[in-house]
Amino acid sequence: MPMQITEALAVARLRQWASFRCTNLQGKTGRLNVQGWQRRDERSFDAALVRVIDFERALSALDEDEQIALVLRYRDKQEAIQIAVGLQCSVRRVSYLIPIARRHLAENLDRLNLL
Repeated sequence: MPMQITEALAVARLRQWASFRCTNLQGKTGRLNVQGWQRRDERSFDAALVRVIDFERALSALDEDEQIALVLRYRDKQEAIQIAVGLQCSVRRVSYLIPIARRHLAENLDRLNLL
């Protein structure tokens, strides 16, 4: 079954979350090509932090296995076999779990107006 548009948007948000979270944890800003000293744009940094927090709220509403499967698949780029080892389940269950988790994440993001 092909991925729905809302699921594709949820995956895009998941990848965006991973990127924002990584840059926020490292203290980097989004605009690295600016030359010379400039005052830090606190609003854009705060907005990125709010996007991370909002996404994490939607992700945390999922079942624990769904959260783990999505994070391992889309943030850590793990294959189904590694996800199955992490969840201590079969590869077949992972192949069913990931589309369901994407759908649930898309519903949560849509409900919070984050898609």
